[in-house]
Amino acid sequence: MAETDSQPIAENEQVKELLALLKDNNTPGYEEFAKLIEHVTGMEQRLSEATEELKAVRQEMQGLQNHSLKDALQKSCKAMEANISAMRHHLSELKDQIINGCRNILTDFRERGAVALNGITQFLHVRPVLESIQSAAEKSMQVSNRAVARIDAFSTEYHEMGRHLKNMGRAIQGKPAETDAKENGKVARVFKGAFKVEGALISSINRNAEWALNTLARLEQTAERRPSVL
Repeated sequence: MAETDSQPIAENEQVKELLALLKDNNTPGYEEFAKLIEHVTGMEQRLSEATEELKAVRQEMQGLQNHSLKDALQKSCKAMEANISAMRHHLSELKDQIINGCRNILTDFRERGAVALNGITQFLHVRPVLESIQSAAEKSMQVSNRAVARIDAFSTEYHEMGRHLKNMGRAIQGKPAETDAKENGKVARVFKGAFKVEGALISSINRNAEWALNTLARLEQTAERRPSVL
């Protein structure tokens, strides 16, 4: 499993060989299969970026002085890491299924020739694992949105408290009170931005999973239209 994890699916020899064969033989479903590989590649890239972004947030968090903000963000990070880990596991499963499917079709092709290429419909079986990736991505997007809301709530409360203290000082000096709470602090803005980036990356994984499921639906239609070969 480790080998398929580290190697992008588009660079896998069996995948490349099958794509070339399908194209050369004008096999119905070639375009859908090529699109499926494209969407899986998109998921691989975004997941790698999301993992790195979360690591950076974790490191940045170590220096946080405010314990209540730190605790809230650590909970968000932990939930996000669990979802990313689930996505990585399902993506690895998806890649294994696709590569095994390619291997089976290529073996069959060597024995039976071009008729074996109709076996492309076996890729329809990857639907459940794609749905699992989508489900984990949706959960992660919710975590990201909650983290941004938490930072906003903390920031408002923190600066409201600061404003009250400042106004007490102004009252003692006989100066009028300030009515506006300050903008979100620099620290809060940094983390809010990081969680928004994380959310955007996960959203992109979700879209790629959705596109891949639509591609499978088109592959299914291709299979239904294909004449049976006896």
